[in-house]
Amino acid sequence: MKKYSLLIIFILIVTSCMEPIEYQFINSPKTIDCEGLDYDLAHDAYYSFRQDLAIYVKNLRIGYNYLNYQESLGYYIYRGALGNFDFNEIVTPHTKKLLVLLKKNEELWDITSEKSSLNYKSEFVTCLVENIKNEEVKTTLKALIETNTMNSSIFAENYRANVFDCNTDNHFGMLLAFDTYYQHLYQMKF
Repeated sequence: MKKYSLLIIFILIVTSCMEPIEYQFINSPKTIDCEGLDYDLAHDAYYSFRQDLAIYVKNLRIGYNYLNYQESLGYYIYRGALGNFDFNEIVTPHTKKLLVLLKKNEELWDITSEKSSLNYKSEFVTCLVENIKNEEVKTTLKALIETNTMNSSIFAENYRANVFDCNTDNHFGMLLAFDTYYQHLYQMKF
């Protein structure tokens, strides 16, 4: 009995020492309405992705002296969609904390696939795809997912051609964030 009491005390101490995450983007405009992932976590992950890009591109000093998500996304997507980006240079400590929480959702990830870490058949990703406004993009995505050939490298050209749809379509923007950013971060060691 004494062993169990000590174990319980140890677990309580360890869990009480863990730093809870503060969501930074609670007051940002609503993004999506999909099941399969905690809304606040998905919302913060999306806005954190946007902010990471904007800060990175601003710090490059290539003409933007302010945070500009649209231009940053245009800069990022060419290499980001292929996974050829130095994600260590762009990821912020807040995004790393979010990634720890995202990794706990096992349905969101496919660790057995050689093509992608993202589980395209998860409830969350399925909802994102179903709600994309651009019908051509949606149809192509659905066909690739159905045939088990979807990955960000295959879809890279479509991401590039339609990247600015993210300005008016949060479902597409969220998919882009998870497919071109978080799935590559998932595989990294920090």
